[in-house]
Amino acid sequence: MKNVAKHLLWIGILAALALPAFAETRTISWNPVSTYTDGTPIEAGKPILYTVYWTTDGGLSAASLRTIGTSLSTTTTTFDPGVQGMTRGGTIYFTAKVVLNTGEESALSPAYPWVVPVVTPPPVPPPPSPTATLTSVAVSGPSSVNEGGSGTYTASGTWDDGTTSAISPTWSENSAYATISAGGVLTASAVTSNQSVTVTATYAGRTGTRSVTIVDAPGTAASVAVSGPSSVNEGGTGSYTAVGTWDDGTTAAVNPTWSVDASYASISTGGSLTASAVTANQTVTVTATYAGRTGTRSVTIVDAPGTAPAAVKNIGITGPISSGTAQVWRLAWDPVTTYANSAPLEAGRTVRYTAYWTDDPALSAGSLRQLASSVPTTAVEFTPVAQQMPVNRPAYLTVRSVLDTGTESPLAASIEWVVANTGPAPPVGGIIIRK
Repeated sequence: MKNVAKHLLWIGILAALALPAFAETRTISWNPVSTYTDGTPIEAGKPILYTVYWTTDGGLSAASLRTIGTSLSTTTTTFDPGVQGMTRGGTIYFTAKVVLNTGEESALSPAYPWVVPVVTPPPVPPPPSPTATLTSVAVSGPSSVNEGGSGTYTASGTWDDGTTSAISPTWSENSAYATISAGGVLTASAVTSNQSVTVTATYAGRTGTRSVTIVDAPGTAASVAVSGPSSVNEGGTGSYTAVGTWDDGTTAAVNPTWSVDASYASISTGGSLTASAVTANQTVTVTATYAGRTGTRSVTIVDAPGTAPAAVKNIGITGPISSGTAQVWRLAWDPVTTYANSAPLEAGRTVRYTAYWTDDPALSAGSLRQLASSVPTTAVEFTPVAQQMPVNRPAYLTVRSVLDTGTESPLAASIEWVVANTGPAPPVGGIIIRK
């Protein structure tokens, strides 16, 4: 695996933007990364995201790093030194890394030093007249905040004498998608789609509001987990689902591309696995692929004992089909095409037959003698003499069907048949006697 280009080239810190109530923002930027460390370009269409940190440790120790922004798709980000807790007049260091959607990360960029400027508070506006009445409250701050991020809000009041000044209101917001502190810092929760919240400032019986969008910021998929049954009976089905985990720790159901690695099963685009017929337990791997990440689950296709095949019907005997001292007779029957429960046999199933004769009308197992076994057709020919069938005494003929799984049907209803005597033997050894 190639490594992402080792570091970024910092461009610098842009000028501060003054905000009410002595808040400020600064913008830091850097050159984009477009190659791996060996100089080859990163593939077109592969998302390149940045994570930016600051620290007071020029050695950039991992424990000292504080995050300014994650999963940034642009080469700039803004921050408020006060909100970040940067000491005014002190030196801090910026660093950043590249994170691809495959999880590959670059090394940290070289430390970029910056002296946090000391900012003089803006002049305080004159207080309103002691007899003035507050007529309105205005709320200022960002109109959108990324999920997991924060934004600072301030308020100013306008009095009936025309004066305006900053105020310290009571802050509130109206949803479960964010919280706001007493100082006006709104913290956004994780969301699965953009959500609107209303920030409200209340002061001296007046309120002001600002509509804010909590943005469902795209993250980088870190892993995919597959859920579903660990085994499926042959001929059966099982449903599988996938959950993605992102680099910010959030999880959500995803719709991946499904695949299975063996001919013993197939899986639909919706994650429904259909097991084929097997003659022994087989293991397959179900794979879910999403945003360059894959998750797998091992599944056993179970060789489930099937329903017995139906019993053979309509046994009949014809012959002799050849004459002579060793006559040949044919035993025939109808083919078996269903299970014992009348359900049709699946395409591709094979049925063979075993034929027996016995002198016991009850067809006791110990009395059965095979005429033929594993017969693929619905007839068998035999010679009574070769089978040692007694002449002029009843014999009982029966057949059973056997599936390719080895499952056997019950014995068919027998037919009674008598091996006929062929008549007296001709005279032998004649001589002529003279009288």
